[in-house]
Amino acid sequence: MTVIPGLVRRAAAEVERHLREGAGVLVRAGRDLERSAELVRLLPALVERLSILEQSVRVQGAELRTIRNELDSLVGELNDRLLPRLDERMDDTERDLAAIATSLVRTGRETAGDHVRLEAAERRVADLRAKVAALEQRTGLWRDLQSTVTRFGDDLDAMRARMALRTAEPPDTAPAPLQNLTDRPA
Repeated sequence: MTVIPGLVRRAAAEVERHLREGAGVLVRAGRDLERSAELVRLLPALVERLSILEQSVRVQGAELRTIRNELDSLVGELNDRLLPRLDERMDDTERDLAAIATSLVRTGRETAGDHVRLEAAERRVADLRAKVAALEQRTGLWRDLQSTVTRFGDDLDAMRARMALRTAEPPDTAPAPLQNLTDRPA
């Protein structure tokens, strides 16, 4: 039966330990007694302050609910007033964008057509410039030819005049005078 005295010793040691811990708690409680007394004195002030805070929280909660209701009302009004108009505006904007896109496509096509026409016109202008240059060259040649023929006619007239003075032939056998080549119609 050696088991029972060991159990008893253990139980006694456990009880002793609990008593010591309890005594330590009592000693600490005794030390905190003054602080506890002060807390008991402050307790009504703290309770009153707590009730004031609870009341202000209730008042703020009521104000927040009022503000929330007003915001909900404003949002409802805005939705009722603006949403139908927003849909109309979005439809108008979509129509305007479609019209602009169509106009841009047409303008692009017209621009491409104008670009082709402009290139054709530039080719025609280049051809005309080449023809004008050739015509100016021919005109220069024609003027040179006219001045040469005029000089030739003047030389011929001068030769005739000299020949007429040298020869005293009768006038009916004289050759017919040559017309001036510059007087001829072209």
